[in-house]
Amino acid sequence: MKKLLILVLMMTMVGMLSACSFNPKGNDLEVKNWSLITSSAQESTITVAIDHSNLLVATWFKETFAEHLKATYDMTVKVIEQPLTKTLATLEEEKTNEIEFGKIDIVIFEKEGFKEAKTKGLLYGPFADKLQNTKANMDTTALSFLTREGILTDYYAVPYGQNQLSYIYNQDVFYETPEDYDGFLALLEEFKGQFTYPDPRTSKEGEAFVLSIIGQDLDFEPFLTGDFDRKAFISAIQPGLDRLIQMKPLMKDQGTVYPETTKALDDLFINGAVMMSLSMDYNYATAKLKEYEYPEGASTFVVPTGVATYLEVASIAYNSPNKSGAIVAINELLSPEMQVSKYDPKEWGSLPVFSDAVAEKTTLDQFKTVKLKSTTVKYNEFIPATMPEFTKEMIQVVLEQWETQVLKGE
Repeated sequence: MKKLLILVLMMTMVGMLSACSFNPKGNDLEVKNWSLITSSAQESTITVAIDHSNLLVATWFKETFAEHLKATYDMTVKVIEQPLTKTLATLEEEKTNEIEFGKIDIVIFEKEGFKEAKTKGLLYGPFADKLQNTKANMDTTALSFLTREGILTDYYAVPYGQNQLSYIYNQDVFYETPEDYDGFLALLEEFKGQFTYPDPRTSKEGEAFVLSIIGQDLDFEPFLTGDFDRKAFISAIQPGLDRLIQMKPLMKDQGTVYPETTKALDDLFINGAVMMSLSMDYNYATAKLKEYEYPEGASTFVVPTGVATYLEVASIAYNSPNKSGAIVAINELLSPEMQVSKYDPKEWGSLPVFSDAVAEKTTLDQFKTVKLKSTTVKYNEFIPATMPEFTKEMIQVVLEQWETQVLKGE
């Protein structure tokens, strides 16, 4: 009898291949065949909760993404725009009241919030490692896939987009761009006093620059999950801090004063006081050239050995009324067609999350259909320069040590 029970369970885990249909409510991806999931998602409705700083994002979900799902699966997309705190509070209240099927299917996390949601049991999973487009195009062993906000995702979230730091320079000042941060330092020595970066405590670009330097010599893995060892982390980031200290005499004002904002840095670049500016918007320089605000020789580059990367992830609500629809929708969010669409700066400007070591060349070549000026860094330079994402705790320590060691010289 026991052997028979084990056999039945094994057959169930393989997938209910002989079944004609199943109830999408409460379905478990581990025991459902993909064709059954997509079949169940057909003609269904999913609701996406969005709280995003970029106004283009909600429009993209309402129009481009909705049209794609309608054409592919005859699915309807509803978008709820509200603060993430409200979304999580609603889910928590529903969990307290044992509401089996709620109103939200997919939750978009632009910044923080995943850790809170997962710890409180507000998310459904695991699902991320089973998606067809995940397996075909993403490195599911990467730290950026496996961790989020200092905890393991346990496949309850999947990265769908990212932003990375890019450097803006004037080709009339220098043409050859550095291949690593030793080359970057050599560039500063050649053009002494013509570089600075915004205060990392008040500017996202300044923060990203400091993190890019710190990340070159950092083993991220011990600090991305578990109890955060502050003392060990300070020791681990010391080589990066030393590099920042080494830069100071070569910088504008010898690194004693830092622009408070990225706009202030931009003004210095436009006026020729510095040779570089920075941006988290990969198409920023091209847009400024179009508006005749930048010098004609302006262009962009990334340092191939890595630049600070900020990820956005998607999850499924624990009581999603349409889990199969949510699974299919997120899989489509990771499709080449949708990744290419949101990569277009006119649509959104979100960089792809594909891995060049996993995705087929024919897949990656689809990003070439997005017509970008030569002054814009392309996807194939950003992808290999992706860096694991720093947690909030890690960033706080980096900024504290930057202020103490780099700014004050203590």
